[in-house]
Amino acid sequence: MTPRPLSVTVSLGFILLNALIWLVLGIIIAANALPGLPDLPSMKGILAFLSITIAGFLVGLFAFIRRRSRRAYFLTLIFFIGVCILSVFDDFGLSDLVVLVINIIPIVLLIKDRAWYLQVKSRTEGSA
Repeated sequence: MTPRPLSVTVSLGFILLNALIWLVLGIIIAANALPGLPDLPSMKGILAFLSITIAGFLVGLFAFIRRRSRRAYFLTLIFFIGVCILSVFDDFGLSDLVVLVINIIPIVLLIKDRAWYLQVKSRTEGSA
C-alpha cells in the first residue's frame, strides 16, 4: 500500500477543522449567542440545523476521502470551491478572510495530491 503523504494528512486535518467550525457555528446560533442575526427563532433554528448538518456532511466526506473514494474527492472539491465562491460574495470581514483561507488550503492540497486520491486500488488493498 502506498504510504499517505504528509500533505494528504494536512488536507484531511483541514477538512476536520472545517467540520469543527461549522459545528461551533451551529451551536453558537442555537444558543442565541450570535448578535448579528435577526430575532427570528425559526430562522435561527434553520441556520443552526444547516450548520450542524454541514459539519456532519464534512465528517462523512472525511471518512470516505480517507479511503480514496473518487466520489468523495470530487464532492469535497465542489463543496470547498462553492463555499469559497459564496464567501467572497457575502459581507467580507476579517473572520471571513480567515475562513476563506481555511477553505482554500484543502482545495490546493486536494488538487496537488489528486494522483494519490484517484489512484486505482488493487484487489488486495481494497479488501483490507
